[in-house]
Amino acid sequence: MKLGNLISKLPDIVYVKGPADVNISSVEYDSRRVTEGSLFVAIKGFNADGHDFVPQAISGGAVAVIGEQDLDLPNITYIRVMNSRKALAQSCAWFYDYPSKKLGIIGVTGTNGKTTTTYLVKAMLDRAGYKTGVIGTIGNLVGDKVLRAERTTPESLELNRLFLDMVHQGVNYVAMEVSSHSLKLHRVDGIDFEVGIFTNLTQDHLDFHKTFEDYYESKKKLFDLSRKAVVNVDDESGRNLLQNIDIPAISYGIDNDADLRAINVHISLDGVFYDVEVKGKRFSVAYRVPGKFSVYNSLAALGTGISLGIPMDILIDALGKVTGVPGRFEPVKMGQDFAVIVDYAHTPDGLENVLRTIKSFVTGRIITVFGCGGDRDRRKRPVMGHIASRFSDYCIITSDNPRSEEPEAIIDEIEKGVIGSNYEKIVDRREAIARAIEMAEKDDVVLIAGKGHEDYQVLKDKIIHFDDREVAAELLLKKVNMR
Repeated sequence: MKLGNLISKLPDIVYVKGPADVNISSVEYDSRRVTEGSLFVAIKGFNADGHDFVPQAISGGAVAVIGEQDLDLPNITYIRVMNSRKALAQSCAWFYDYPSKKLGIIGVTGTNGKTTTTYLVKAMLDRAGYKTGVIGTIGNLVGDKVLRAERTTPESLELNRLFLDMVHQGVNYVAMEVSSHSLKLHRVDGIDFEVGIFTNLTQDHLDFHKTFEDYYESKKKLFDLSRKAVVNVDDESGRNLLQNIDIPAISYGIDNDADLRAINVHISLDGVFYDVEVKGKRFSVAYRVPGKFSVYNSLAALGTGISLGIPMDILIDALGKVTGVPGRFEPVKMGQDFAVIVDYAHTPDGLENVLRTIKSFVTGRIITVFGCGGDRDRRKRPVMGHIASRFSDYCIITSDNPRSEEPEAIIDEIEKGVIGSNYEKIVDRREAIARAIEMAEKDDVVLIAGKGHEDYQVLKDKIIHFDDREVAAELLLKKVNMR
């Protein structure tokens, strides 16, 4: 492919030095992956600056470089741009012939509910006869093929490769999580989203965004890229968003007037049951995952299905057959007489929602095992300590993914928000889970929060295999067999 064709499409070019009549064999932003004929895009990362690796890329065979700095590269075409990340997204889309335009892309953004909503949308599209893909936190699905996910929303290069694979697999629609990081860092630039979904906005990722306003503005960018919107108007940021976008939108909610409103809501251990009012008609809905958040997630998916023209009977039938999403309010049952639930809740709002749900049906005690991740927003740690201790009968504060931080220091910061004395600190996560299961009695609920589907733990110097569900099952089986 000729570099000149790309140059005519790149935004914010400062200058071009060197010939445009150059054949490009690949696009790379990692100098170690450069081969003969590559276009290397130098990105300023958080831990390294790609401009420092331009010589290595040239040695590897790069015939052209895109960057933000003023560089003199003899015998190499250099394109200086205002923003390398924007240029990378455009370059990858161009190189792979704009694969996202050959798919119906549905983007879900918000603090909580993204993963579940993508899986519910997938279930509805599957039921309607479409072939679907999913991109998100748990993993990437290309048809029936499951690929491990490195991050919630992949970098633009990996994202376009995924889209191309999905096109080749005959996929019609892709339901994908769109993180605030990906929007701010231009990973999804150039993608035409058929539908953008806004679930909610609560405290998270302020280590990256610094302010809640920047967090909101980053999320809002999805709707500049979308043809239609589905928005939660029970959320203040959702109501604000709805007033500031100029695309067809479907609103949903429980407490406020909306295009899609849930009434007669009944929540039990068996799931959520409600009537939904839409266009003057009323339909009965059942979704077998408990919690008010499940009502919102299912409404978001229903709104998406409606915006795509899928009949309500198909949408409701598909929703009724979904039994859950990995690591989202996932029960671990080994014959014990108390409940153990593993959930990904790692934000204040997410943790409170899950605990409120459990509180609505529990007849015994609530025992919560939780921690907070290292190298992430420290301001939420005491807040989560406060929430866990307020809604639980007993808390065990433990390590999550400490990363480069000392687990004990993270736990101490969580402890500052704890109410009362019904808690203990156990750094080792396995020991913490074992303690909770050991003390659980008939009709209690043990909540293991924070990691959900994750099967690893990120420590200072290594990543180890660790799955809350596996550990809980092993310990439960041991307890049951000892009786």
